[in-house]
Formats: sequence, C-alpha cells, structure tokens
Amino acid sequence: MHKLNVLKKNFRKRFQFAINNILTYTILFCSSLIIYSCAGSQNNIDVDITIEELKQQVNTNSSKIKSLKAEGTIDIETPDMSNSGTITVNLLKPDSLYTKLEGPFGIDVADIILTRKSFIYYNVMDNRVIKGPSSPLNVGAIMRIKLDFDDIINGFSGTFFFTDVTSDNSELKSDGNKYLLITKDDISKEIKKYWIDSDDFYITKYVITDYNKKILLEMEYLEYNYRDGIYFPNRIAISRPQENTYIWLDYTIKTFNSTDLIFKFKIPSSAEVIIWE
Repeated sequence: MHKLNVLKKNFRKRFQFAINNILTYTILFCSSLIIYSCAGSQNNIDVDITIEELKQQVNTNSSKIKSLKAEGTIDIETPDMSNSGTITVNLLKPDSLYTKLEGPFGIDVADIILTRKSFIYYNVMDNRVIKGPSSPLNVGAIMRIKLDFDDIINGFSGTFFFTDVTSDNSELKSDGNKYLLITKDDISKEIKKYWIDSDDFYITKYVITDYNKKILLEMEYLEYNYRDGIYFPNRIAISRPQENTYIWLDYTIKTFNSTDLIFKFKIPSSAEVIIWE
C-alpha cells in the first residue's frame, strides 16, 4: 500500500512537471510569434511615394526595353502533359512575339508568331499550321496556358507598363521591403496585385485574383541582374493554379533593343493548314 502511494505521488509530480513544461513552451512559442509579428510589421518600409510617382517609375523602367532577343529553357506542366526544352524568343514591344521551341537534341518542335491581332503556329512534328485571331482562348490552346496578349508580353519580357492605374482604382501599401500596388476592376471582377522593388522599381511578382481572393494568374520574376541600365530577371514563373498549369522560363542569353529580330519562318508546302475563328 505504501509503495502504491509513493507511485501515485511520483506520478502526480511527473504529470505536474510535464504540464508546467508544456505551459512554459506554449507561452514562449506564443511570445515568439508576437515578437516576430511585431518585428515583421516594423520591417515594412514607409510608403513615401504616390501612386502616380510609382507608375511613372515603373513605366520608365519598362520603356528601357523596346525589344528582347533571348534564349533559354522552358518547362511546361499541365494536367495532360509535361514537357521541357529550349526556347528562342524575339519580342518587339508592344505587339510582336516570335518563339521557337526545341526538344531534346535540338529537334524543332514548334514555331509561333504572335501579334495583338493574329497568330501563326507551326507544329513541326505534325507538319501542321494553325492560324487565327489571338484571342485568349486561341493563345491559351497553343501556348498551353490561358493568357491575354499583354500578359504574354509582360510575362516573357519581365516588364510592365501601367496605363489604367490611377489613384481612384488603386491602393498602395508596403509588404516587407516591397511596394504593393493593388488595383480593382469592377467590370472583370478581378483584383491585380503588383509587388515592386522599392529601390529600383522593377516588378518582382504579379497576381490576379477574383473578388473571392482565388488566384487566377501568378507571375513571379526571380534572380534579377543589372546590365546596360536595365534590371531583368533570369527566371520567370507563370502559373494558373486553378487549372494546374505552370510555365518556367530560364533565360541564359539576353540581348536588349536589338535591331536584327526575326519574325518569320518557313512553312513547307506539304503542311496541313487549319484556320481557327
């Protein structure tokens, strides 16, 4: 009986010790969260610029790149395919894009010429040409991700030019050491968010959500470097999470404002031609 009482007493001591430890760790954990939260808010930069001034800075940066000639790799993940290869990009702002996609061993896969009005897509493997207006639906089918024309130009060039951003439809705040510009469109029922470097005014992230905060499109620009007075990302990630569609671009060669861009390719007379409306 005496041993049983001792065991009970020891158990109560150990149990109380464990409870005290749990309470101590809980208090420390909650305190660290509070401290971290406060530190995070204190690290937010001051918004010492107006929306119009920010717009001008971003547009000035964008205007430095009139054309882009680049080579790199591309990875595409969709629910029905997963491919990777090399890509050649010739881009002339504001309305012309040529891309050449190659698979392993330099095998030509596809050539695309895209303008604001129309596109030509040549599937080399199937010897098939598709032509039509460059609607988001058509472009999404050939590019494997639904994008409007300006999103493609912005996505591939890593630059944005604000036209419809005003103090009436936009809000400017800070997020860490970035400016966060938020615009709302009551017609499309979309919210656009731009994370902007506070020192050099390039876009690091762009997100479109609906009014329920569901992410429709996300573009992230990584590994910026500075050359010839231009900040440009080496890596670009484009995604539509709701559709499980992702594109990653890694540029290895970049030339800005080149005058020898090519916007044509040869189509064999034997190729099948399909016209999309």
